[in-house]
Amino acid sequence: MFEKLKKKPKKKRQPVEKFLSLKANGVTVEAINFALCKNPDGTPRLEIRTPDVAEAMHYEHVDFELKTNVKLIKVGAKFKEAINEKHFKLYVFDVETYEQFFI
Repeated sequence: MFEKLKKKPKKKRQPVEKFLSLKANGVTVEAINFALCKNPDGTPRLEIRTPDVAEAMHYEHVDFELKTNVKLIKVGAKFKEAINEKHFKLYVFDVETYEQFFI
């Protein structure tokens, strides 16, 4: 009767990925969050939200190092636009190169 009631092995949980730091052209930038997504035409883009104006991102081409607790992402991007929103500034870049390294 009790042979059918076996304990199921626990599944290992993957750690939640948390944003740690951002460097733009080697300069540390205070950022709230970042997102890698696609434009409506299918080209990849990078969106970065900052609490205020970030001078290090005001260049035509920027090399980023995005670090999380799981991986390091290196992105070469071309500036597209900066949008002022209520409590933060949104920077949008077109992605030219992308490399990902697991820590």
